[in-house]
Amino acid sequence: MPRYFLLFFVFVTSLCGPQNARAVKWQALNGTARHIVAYDEQSILLTPLERLEIWLRFIPRGEPERKSAAAEYREKRYRSHLEQYEIDCSEQTALLGRIDILGSSGVRVKRLPGGTQPEQIMPGSVLAGAVQRICPVIDEDAVETIEAEEPVQTEETIAPNDLMTSSDNTGQIENLRNKTTANEATAETWKELGNIYFDTDQPEEAIKAYERSLLLRPEDPDTLNDQGAMYRQTGNFERALANFEKANSIDPYNLESLYNSGYVYLFDLKNIPKALVMWRRYLELESKSETARQVRSFIDQYEKEQNRTK
Repeated sequence: MPRYFLLFFVFVTSLCGPQNARAVKWQALNGTARHIVAYDEQSILLTPLERLEIWLRFIPRGEPERKSAAAEYREKRYRSHLEQYEIDCSEQTALLGRIDILGSSGVRVKRLPGGTQPEQIMPGSVLAGAVQRICPVIDEDAVETIEAEEPVQTEETIAPNDLMTSSDNTGQIENLRNKTTANEATAETWKELGNIYFDTDQPEEAIKAYERSLLLRPEDPDTLNDQGAMYRQTGNFERALANFEKANSIDPYNLESLYNSGYVYLFDLKNIPKALVMWRRYLELESKSETARQVRSFIDQYEKEQNRTK
């Protein structure tokens, strides 16, 4: 289960008011070669850092494009996906917060964490089109009014089509815990429990569940990656890196382990050369996806920074 790093945000109330937070009103944007793209104008939030949160919807243009996206995200149930960003209108940057993979009937089947650093918005990109639509509508009076309101931290303000509510999580955790205490407990059961803890921001519990899964199935790169992401969440960067490196040694074509290793080396261990090695290896294996575009932008940015410090 590919899960890139997630930066958890504290959200404030929607520009349209919390009562409309789950209302979805999609507006078309310029798409990509593979996807038809739209943004949900009812999802726009102002964050404490004065960025605009927005959700984008990506629908494959056809079956070949769907299969290509399913392979990229390693999810056979893939039908479409949502991407959540925080956009800084003044700096023209965007931070990818998370990706929700949707299956049949729009049900979320997987959540992938995003990045940790804002990226420059490229002219002509989908995000550039979103900026043109949403940035001019914010005025000083609106900002002051929104900042004065109390933060709303309910499930309803998190995302459109987020069908996994708090009660759903509790029920799933209880059900999986019951299974793990019975003889039917398997590596997959423990992994599923870890995934629920992952999604509900309980890294310590997720680490323990993933450890039980790895005891039964130690050569699972996906579980190693997931546990590594949780180790990083707790600040244990060396253990996180060890997990990612082990996942890559088991599967040298595992893109997630290379991507995550680069993040740890750069943003946590401040080792630019090692990060660049990981990301260049990533591009040798995959060069056409949206993630590859992000990796390439990292390489360009930090190669220049490295050259300036020489």
